[in-house]
This record gives sequence, C-alpha cells and structure tokens, in this order.
Amino acid sequence: MKTCVFAGPTLYREPWPAGIRRYAPAAMGSVFRAVEAGFRRVGIVDGLFGNAPSVWHKEILYAVSAGVEVVGAGSMGALRAAELSGFGMIGIGRIFRLFRSGLWSDDDEVAVIHAGGELDYCPLSETMANVRFTLRRLRRSGCVDRLVETELVRRMKARHFSQRTREALHEEARRLVGGDAATRFISEFESRYVDAKRLDAKALIAYLTRPCNVEQPRKTHAFQPTWHWREQFEMALADVPRLR
Repeated sequence: MKTCVFAGPTLYREPWPAGIRRYAPAAMGSVFRAVEAGFRRVGIVDGLFGNAPSVWHKEILYAVSAGVEVVGAGSMGALRAAELSGFGMIGIGRIFRLFRSGLWSDDDEVAVIHAGGELDYCPLSETMANVRFTLRRLRRSGCVDRLVETELVRRMKARHFSQRTREALHEEARRLVGGDAATRFISEFESRYVDAKRLDAKALIAYLTRPCNVEQPRKTHAFQPTWHWREQFEMALADVPRLR
C-alpha cells in the first residue's frame, strides 16, 4: 500500500526502509497533497510551525474521511494525534500518550530548531521531552536525586525552546551541583541519554512497515468543507507544491 512519512530532525541520519516515501516536515497542505498523490497510509513525525503555517487539523480529518490511515508520533505527529485520536487519527508512543492524557500540554515539549533539508534537518537544539526522560532515567539509576532532577527540569523549561541545548544544560548542572559532581552528571547524561522522540518515531516506522489490516474498519467522521476550508485552505493550496 502506498505509504509516506513526513519527517525531519527527529529522524536525523536514521536509515530509511524501502517501501516508504520520505518527505520534509509537514506543513499546511502536506497531508492533503499526500492524499491527492494517492498515498493510503500517511505518517507524521515532524512538522513546521512559526515561520510556516502548520499542518491543518482539517486536512487530516479530510484524509481520514477519505479512508487514508494517518499515523502520528514523536513531535508534531504526536501533538496532532493527541488532538485527533477521537476522530480516527492513530497515535503511537509515550509522547503521544502523555499529550493525550493531558499530563503534557505545551507544544514546546517537542519543539526544536534545525537545519534545512540540505543538511538532513540536523537538530540544533535539545528537546524538552528528551531532557525529561533522560533526567528521570538518571534519577531512577541513582545518578541524581529528585531535587536536582526537578530543578534542572525547571531551569530548562524556563528557557525558550531555541535556547535549550546540551551546552545550556551542562552549564545549569555546573551552577547547581558544581565541580566533580557536575562532571559526573554530564558524563552520565551523555551515556544514558534517552531520545524519546526518535524511539517513538521509529515505532511509527515499524508500524507502517507492517501490512495494513484492511479488514478492520477505522472509526471515521463525515468531512464537512467549512467556509474556512473553501475560502482559506483551498486558496492557500495554490502555494503548496504537489508531491512527487
């Protein structure tokens, strides 16, 4: 079955399986163009935001109503799946479940800055989600206590997502625990690092490499082309290139 995935920094330098077409991070119109191009399974890992309009909820609903299996994980895909899981979009992974449960609500938990496509969307900042998962692993293994974990999370969360880097975290650790303890922390953080976003994204890829169970119908909702769809989305599509 014709399958594609929209992915960028979350799967930086990740080997890509045969049979799945990879496209740049999703933006407004990406999923609609995927349906138009005949893809019947669409995965969303990364998505654009800020300087570019993000992938619309309504176009995902359009795809689902057309019988397309839309799956999200890791980053923007986890956010959209948490918002639309009740309408037929499929979510995968721990990050999706945290957003769906309401334990996480801030989009910046998964936001990073990254290079362009010519550099394979190399991430240039650290994601808050991975900081949280790694610090929890360090605390559970006895490398840091709960107070240090909580304070480092607080300090990193207080930064703008573009300023969350490994170097910033290392500096905060030096300020907080100092000396040899900071040196040990930095070493343990690097060696025990949890890339939760990548793990969830790889689970999405694994899911899409398995045959689709076409015999089990998915819950879908009738698509309603609202005024915003006709007057805004359809007009904006003129600037969205078709997928090749």
